[in-house]
Amino acid sequence: MRDWRISPEARNLIVGLGLLISLAAVFSAFADAQYASHGSPLDQVDDTGGSNMGFVPYIVPEASVVAPAVPPTLPPPISVLTTNAVPTATPTNLASTAPQGAWQAPAASEGPPPTVTPAPIWLPDRLVIPAIELDAPVVLANLKDVEYQGIAYQQWVAPNFFAAGRLATSAPLGVSGNTVFIGHHNARGEVFAHLANLKIGDLVRVYSGDKEFAYTIALTMILPERFQSLEIRLRNAQWIEPSQDERLTLVTCWPYASNTHRLIIVATPVSVDELKNYAVTPRLTPLPLLDWESTPALPPTEPLPKPSATASP
Repeated sequence: MRDWRISPEARNLIVGLGLLISLAAVFSAFADAQYASHGSPLDQVDDTGGSNMGFVPYIVPEASVVAPAVPPTLPPPISVLTTNAVPTATPTNLASTAPQGAWQAPAASEGPPPTVTPAPIWLPDRLVIPAIELDAPVVLANLKDVEYQGIAYQQWVAPNFFAAGRLATSAPLGVSGNTVFIGHHNARGEVFAHLANLKIGDLVRVYSGDKEFAYTIALTMILPERFQSLEIRLRNAQWIEPSQDERLTLVTCWPYASNTHRLIIVATPVSVDELKNYAVTPRLTPLPLLDWESTPALPPTEPLPKPSATASP
């Protein structure tokens, strides 16, 4: 009959392994708790007191290890504005007798061809959204450097006061491209506190000095962001990439009592002439009082709301 008794050396080895496994489990639980409370460096807000407070900075796709992508295509535009536009007359073609598509050199007495005046560049400086009674300045958003798992990244951070932050890499107004604004929703002025109240078809006005540009909302989305993988974050960042079409993109965090998700709203241009008889009744949902010293920063447990429109990033 075999002797199955364990030698003292083997017993000590087993006890030691058990202690190591227990310590590893405790350390893992502690690390998970720390991550849930503070997140990774990519989750940290800029100069704010609570880890679930304010705008989670956006990764700059060009600085990542993944090649940037074109933003997804928008659904067909929907306009609920009262149209009072008068069609403009077709300008008379003074050179209608010239062969089509052929350039004719001016006569000697006419002098050199006129100098072409470059088109103005309209940079936004004011954002107005009547449905949520928002009238805010637009300033340049800042970039900050952060290192994550040995890789250096840059992140867009929202202004730390009541203003929408324009990404310097986004398009000016009135041309093909993606004009992107980011802003805080529950801190530092809360410029985008009521952005979640917006619906498809709502009007957005953007100004560059006295020049006005108008848009209507075509798409609203709520996407998971904090505690997510780098791949998911970069997929979300596709919505701030340059586009072939003309669009306006507004980005903040959600929900109001945390910042676990991205709220992304995309609007498409409409003629300012359509706004002559436009009127709206503001929709402002009351916001809860927040205590950032006692509000826990835990992963979300609430179900996602059904988006106003669906799109696959």
